[in-house]
This record gives sequence, C-alpha cells and structure tokens, in this order.
Amino acid sequence: MAHIKKTQMPKTWPVPRKGKRKRFIAIPSHSTGKGISLLFLLRDVLNVAATRKEVRHMTLNGMVQVNNKIRNDENFPLQVFDVLNLKLAKKNYRLQIVNKKFSLVEISDKEAETKIVKIIGKKVLSGGAVQMNLDDGQNFLSKDKFSVGDSAVVDNKKDVVSKILPLKKGAKIEVISGKHAGEKGELVGFEELVRGRNYEIKLENGTVRLPYKTILVIA
Repeated sequence: MAHIKKTQMPKTWPVPRKGKRKRFIAIPSHSTGKGISLLFLLRDVLNVAATRKEVRHMTLNGMVQVNNKIRNDENFPLQVFDVLNLKLAKKNYRLQIVNKKFSLVEISDKEAETKIVKIIGKKVLSGGAVQMNLDDGQNFLSKDKFSVGDSAVVDNKKDVVSKILPLKKGAKIEVISGKHAGEKGELVGFEELVRGRNYEIKLENGTVRLPYKTILVIA
C-alpha cells in the first residue's frame, strides 16, 4: 500500500486535489490511470466506508461484486464500463468517464447485466478453437468472427460474450483516455502510418485522429 499526495493523483481520479481533507491518500501500489481500486471507490468516492479496514470487511464478507462476481480483495481494480454491485444497498454503478474523470454512474439491474470490453488479442488453440482475449483479463472461446480492436458485449450473469461490436467505419466510439476522454463520436476514416494507423473520429466539435489504445467501440 502506497501513500501519495492528493495533488499527485492521476487527473482522472474523481477526488478534489485540494481542500481541507487529508493531504495524503492510501492507494494500492498497482493503481494507474487506466483503472481505480475498490478501496478508493468505496471509501473516497461513494463514502460507504470510512477506512480501509471497513472496506476490507465489506469485501471479505461478500458485500461487494464487480461484474456480478464477488471480489474479496479491496485492491481489485475497476476499469471503464465495469459494474460495481452493492447487494445490501441494492445499488449498481458503472465506472464511466465524465468530464475527463472517472465517475460512478448509478444504473438499473438490467443495465448491470452487461459490460463492453475491448478485444486485445486473438489466439487459435489446438483443435482450431479461437480464443478471444479481452482488455480486462478475461478470455472466451468464440465461434463468432471478430478482430483485435473490436468490442465484446459481455453478459455478466451468464458469463458469455453476447455480441461483437466491430471497429469499422460508422461505428460509435467513446474516447477512453487523453484530452478527449469521455467524448463520443463516429469512426469516419483511417490514417495509415509507418507502424499501425490512427483512427479518425468525428466528435461534436470536430474530427480528431487518435491511436487505437485511446478508443473503444460502444455501438
């Protein structure tokens, strides 16, 4: 467990960097700008616990689920579009980006049944089966056609991929990092580079060219 100054926190974290509250925040050593821990969300964002000890009590007693799975580690990191389930409170939250910061948005039980994840790998196994590797660490065998960069809609209750969202022209995109984080738009073209390509996204205030790692297909 590390302690950092509030002024040194990633700008994506939804806690005021200045104020009268404690100057240092205790965080898991592996927390990054890509995700945020249960400890931080439950204690410093939702304020359902005052201390790390209280958060640990909640997780060890099965009171906290992420994507419909009980998580016993208070340091477990949530990524964008993960679902936080608080069963005793009968509340569900989705981690989203609002105004360039992580935000827990309350959602319905129906909405909590699914999440969108980027496909980051594809592997052909012995026997010809195709494995889909997702950005959140999950792997699925799939008979559906897909490519790296597409998004998978995961059914959190059945633990299966219910739909593939292709990364192609006309796809609806959300920017998940960088100065346009949280903005939504449409994929309108590609910019070929010596290595790889950039993706031309038409946002509300104009068209931008962004690398693959900063975008996610959402429809």
